[in-house]
Amino acid sequence: MTAGMARCMALSAVALLLAAPASAQRPGAVEIGALARFTDFDNNLGMSNTVGAGGRLAVYVRPRLAFELDMSRTSSDRSAGSAIYTPLHARLVVGLGRPGRVEGLLGAGYVHNAYRGSLDATDGGFSGLIGVRYQLNNRVWLRMGTDLDIMFHPSSNSPFTFYHGNWGVHLGAGARLNGGS
Repeated sequence: MTAGMARCMALSAVALLLAAPASAQRPGAVEIGALARFTDFDNNLGMSNTVGAGGRLAVYVRPRLAFELDMSRTSSDRSAGSAIYTPLHARLVVGLGRPGRVEGLLGAGYVHNAYRGSLDATDGGFSGLIGVRYQLNNRVWLRMGTDLDIMFHPSSNSPFTFYHGNWGVHLGAGARLNGGS
């Protein structure tokens, strides 16, 4: 892990602990958003750390609990040529804090990774998220978070080592389409 990544994780953790409360959403509320994601690839992948873009969709199943999908696309250099990395995250994310403008976010779920170009493979594993969300107004919000994706490869025919992990830092904005308080 790089020093910059460690600082970002520490800032996310502090923001989560100091976060003022946030407003709850009604079950069925839908939010959409766009994001920029910096990915720190596992060293075993031989990919350069880089920034990509993507989107997020959240559907609230309870007032402080959402099912989220996010997907991004990143192009990265490798010694064998360029590769395109596309992670798809499916997570349950809980909002932490009392109702207000700022809330901490904690999530866990599954990630499916597709690597194309000079690295043609897919894998999947566990994804964890820690972040913070700030509501600009009743419908628009800003969000920052960090995630860790951990993939295990017990098969000897996998192009990857037994385990690898990719770190991500994402910044984004979004809007609630319906529901909420």
